[in-house]
Amino acid sequence: MNESKKATRAQKKGAKEILRLGEKALSYRKDLLAPDKATDLETAVTELKIALKSKPLLIDDLEKKAENLDLQLKESGGLYYHKKGWVENVEMLMVAAIVVIGIRSFFLQPFIIPTNSMYPSFYGMQPNVYEGAEDAPNFVERCVDKVLLGASHYKLDAESSGDLYLVLQNGGSFRFANATFPNGRFFIFPSTVKEYVFEIGGKEQTLQVPAEFDFDKLIASKFAGIENLRDLPLIVPQDHGFSGNRLKLSERSFKSGEVVIAFDILLGDALFVDRMTYNFVTPKVGDPAVFRTGTIDEFNREVGTPVRSLIGEDKYYIKRLVGEPGDQLQMIVPDDIFTNGTDLRKGNPGVLYRNGKVLEGKVAFDENRKFVEQLALDANSKNSLNYPGYRAEGLLSNRETITVPEKKTNGSNAYFAMGDNSTDSLDGRAWGFVPDHEIIGRAFVVYYPFTKRWGFSD
Repeated sequence: MNESKKATRAQKKGAKEILRLGEKALSYRKDLLAPDKATDLETAVTELKIALKSKPLLIDDLEKKAENLDLQLKESGGLYYHKKGWVENVEMLMVAAIVVIGIRSFFLQPFIIPTNSMYPSFYGMQPNVYEGAEDAPNFVERCVDKVLLGASHYKLDAESSGDLYLVLQNGGSFRFANATFPNGRFFIFPSTVKEYVFEIGGKEQTLQVPAEFDFDKLIASKFAGIENLRDLPLIVPQDHGFSGNRLKLSERSFKSGEVVIAFDILLGDALFVDRMTYNFVTPKVGDPAVFRTGTIDEFNREVGTPVRSLIGEDKYYIKRLVGEPGDQLQMIVPDDIFTNGTDLRKGNPGVLYRNGKVLEGKVAFDENRKFVEQLALDANSKNSLNYPGYRAEGLLSNRETITVPEKKTNGSNAYFAMGDNSTDSLDGRAWGFVPDHEIIGRAFVVYYPFTKRWGFSD
């Protein structure tokens, strides 16, 4: 007979789902319902709960109790029945947002490195230039590179034939502009970009790149084989129809439709910042620390730091700590550096000392020192790991000694931070010390892109 049949697993699951919604509606709406409605809903919930616990679980009894609760929910469930889908999705998103905010605030915060001030320990945006149109990736390959490497593809096609010039913007190589799709943040949100204006055969064309990307260096290397655009001759308009100053980038002419330049910009290292550890231990020399810059300028004014420049904005920076509170720091340039023809345009190569001893203990410290010592012997030395050597500039000019502030003198501890790639790093040498309250955590793990740097940070 039908009443002797046992409930199937699917029937039990359906009844449990109705019970879950009934308990949820009762919890949220009990105080809002009329006493009799609240009692009816509570009774229906209790009866179904008891039915589900009975053994054997018969289908007739289960259906009767489930149908009764369904009826009560239709009358008293409000938004929790039958409109449960979108309500629960909203609740799920809110809970997820709370969890993410909690994790970000107290445990792990994501951070993407935009510049190469910490190269090669951490990569900022890197170019991958294609020599010809045939080498450029197709759509499928670009999609794969986007997923694995965070690569964005850029290309400039000549719309007319002629010589290639870079049109200067107010004396500089680019102008800032607002971009939306496809160059905006997450493709659609407005973001600030660098806009370069090229002229080919008398026709101006623009190309936009991320504001943090060093496109000047790429242009100089690609077209002229040099490091700095400033080394190119300036062409001042006279009678040849130019509307502004130009730099002639190449001796060759381009044909209409030809690819002038095609390249990818690879996303900088995306890492998680450990926000928990510094609640229990103090930052240490050698830590790749992430900090905010909002009060750094004010702090250095208060302690009287003779800074060379101001940061002037509240952003997140990542640098390596090279000095703790009370430390004395000094950069010493080897005497032989000045006699061997070393290129000094990016500062004098120097060895960093902490409290009278050579700074060591991290790969970046050791390799930067070794490279400077090699330069003193041979100006053409190369560093196999690409560390460029520390540079004596600003607060750490040759043999200048600085002392990192302590609480006993100004109310806040401070740290001194430098980029591992100090040739291209605007760091403590220029804007001074980092107050301890601005340090939010230590670089913990690189989680993207999927390269050899993926994994724990050092």
